[in-house]
Amino acid sequence: MKELTIQRTFTKDETKQYLTLPFEVPEQTERIEVSYSYVRHTNRKTEFGMQSHESNIIDLGLVDETEQLRGWSGSDRTSVFISEHSATPGYRREAIGGGTWAVALGVYKVEESVAVTVQITIHPKEAAWLCGDLHMHTLNSDGWYTTAQVIEYAKGAKLDFIALTDHNNTEQNKEIGNPEGITVLPAMEYTNYRGHANFFFKGTGTSLAASPLSNTTEEMLTFFNEGRSAGSTICLNHISDDGCPWLFGFDEVPYDMVEIWNGFIKPSDHRARAWWHQRLCEGKKLAAVAGSDTHRIQIGRSYGCPCIWVYSLSRSRTDILTAIKEGRSTLASTPDSPRLDLHLGPWGLGDEGVFSEGLEGSISITRAKKGDILSLIDPDGVARTWTTSHNGDFSYTFAVGKQRFYRVELHRNTIGISLLEAMTNPVYLT
Repeated sequence: MKELTIQRTFTKDETKQYLTLPFEVPEQTERIEVSYSYVRHTNRKTEFGMQSHESNIIDLGLVDETEQLRGWSGSDRTSVFISEHSATPGYRREAIGGGTWAVALGVYKVEESVAVTVQITIHPKEAAWLCGDLHMHTLNSDGWYTTAQVIEYAKGAKLDFIALTDHNNTEQNKEIGNPEGITVLPAMEYTNYRGHANFFFKGTGTSLAASPLSNTTEEMLTFFNEGRSAGSTICLNHISDDGCPWLFGFDEVPYDMVEIWNGFIKPSDHRARAWWHQRLCEGKKLAAVAGSDTHRIQIGRSYGCPCIWVYSLSRSRTDILTAIKEGRSTLASTPDSPRLDLHLGPWGLGDEGVFSEGLEGSISITRAKKGDILSLIDPDGVARTWTTSHNGDFSYTFAVGKQRFYRVELHRNTIGISLLEAMTNPVYLT
C-alpha cells in the first residue's frame, strides 16, 4: 500500500478554475482512494450568537493516466474510491492503468485563501481465491427473478462473482448497476438448437453487432468469430447434455473453455468430464468450468451449486476472466465444499512446468470430511488415492513422474452414494 499527501493553498484569484494535482500510480493497482479536507465553514459572532458561514467551496474529481476524467463528485463528498469492480457513484468502474494520474480540484469559492490537504491511498493487487458462478438466468430470458434479485441471492450464497447469461439476450447487463460486495460479469448465453455457449464480454460491453440467431454452421461461426474479435471469452456449455448437447463440432469453433459441470452432478456431466480428460491426454490445454445454470431456486439447482474457485490477481472482471481462461481454478459442488489446490514444484493450476528428477507435487484440501477420497489423476488414469482420516484441512505430497499433466478429484459419500464433490484443473508438464 502506498500513501501520498499533497497540500496546496488556493487564493481568491484562482476561483472559478479547474486545477489538477498529479501523482504516480504503479502498474497492477487494485484500488485508489482519495480524500481531501479544508476549512469550508467559518464562524462569525453576531449579537444573537455564532453564525456559520460558508467561506470556501472546493470540488473534487479524478483524472486517469489517459487524461480522461474518471469521475466527478463536486463538493458533496470528501472521499471517493475507484477500482475495476467497485467505485463511488459518479466514478467509472474500469481497469486502473499505471502512469500519471491527477486529483482534479474545482476552485469554486475562496473568500481569501484556503489550504487544501489531499490524501491518496494506492492499494496494489493481491492474488486471492474467489468463489463464483458463471451460469445463471434472470427475467430477461427464462429466469424467475429480476437482475437485482439474482445479484442479492448470489451474495447470500457467499459468491464473490457471477455472470448473467440470459439466452440470446443482453438486457440484464444494462441492469447491473453498482452492487457492492460482488463482481458481476456482463455475459450472454448463445442459445441454438444445436448447442449453447456463454459469451463473457470484455469490459463493460454488453452486446455484439451480429445476431446470435444462427440457422447454419457458417452463421454460428460468424457470430463466434465476431465475439472473439471483440475480446469476448467463450465457453461451450453442457456439451454432453441429454436435452441440448453441443452438436456443431469442436474443430473449427473458437472457444476458450468448456463447462463440464452444470447443476447437480449427473451422467451427462461425467461424459463431459471424460471428453475433456481425453482432450488433455491429446495435448490440448483447455480450462474446465462449472456453472449452476440457475433459473430459479429448486431442489438440485441453486446459486453457486456447483461453483468455481478462481485464484485471481484481483476482484476485477478482467483478472477473474484471465484466471478462468488460464485454468487457475478448481470446481466444487457448493461454496462450502472442499477447495482443492495442486502444485508441481513451484507451478500451480493452469501453469506449464518443466519435469526434472526429484520434482515433488503437493495437494492441499480445505473443509474435508472424514472418509473423503482424494484421487491424483494423470493421462494414464488414477495414479494415487488418499482417504481423509478426520474433518478438517489436509495436505499431501507425491513424487512427480514424466506425465503430460496432473489433476485432482475428491469424491464424497453422500446419501449412500459416492459423488464428485470437487476437482481441479490441471498443472501441465513439458
